[in-house]
Amino acid sequence: MTAPLLLSGCSLIHLPGQSSGGGISIPGVGSVGSGKLPKDFPSDVPVAEGEVISGISAGSGDKQVWNVSIKVSGVDAFTGIESALKGAGFTESEGSPITSDQAATGRFTGDKYDVVAAVVKADDKTGYVANYTVEPASKG
Repeated sequence: MTAPLLLSGCSLIHLPGQSSGGGISIPGVGSVGSGKLPKDFPSDVPVAEGEVISGISAGSGDKQVWNVSIKVSGVDAFTGIESALKGAGFTESEGSPITSDQAATGRFTGDKYDVVAAVVKADDKTGYVANYTVEPASKG
């Protein structure tokens, strides 16, 4: 699963000239932007309500990956994220979630997608963000 690699950067990508919710689309590769979810983000993967800080779509077909960061109120937002994903039919992987008073993360599997969700403090200005890495479900 490629999700942990994408998650390690926290996906707080700030591109010059992209602060107004614009984005960059690279044919055959994907898109990067801020202010909203990528156009092709799977609608059956629920995400927290809040300001979308960054959204990335890369690859295509069974190799497509999405990564989104959304501003949330605090680490306690993970409880709602976990509940929403389970309510949408995702199963939490063994050993998940991992939580502390400063961060929380969990891995969820579904029929069509696998999701790694985390809530961490980005910085003092941004505060807490929920980061989602979504990819087609592993077949094994």
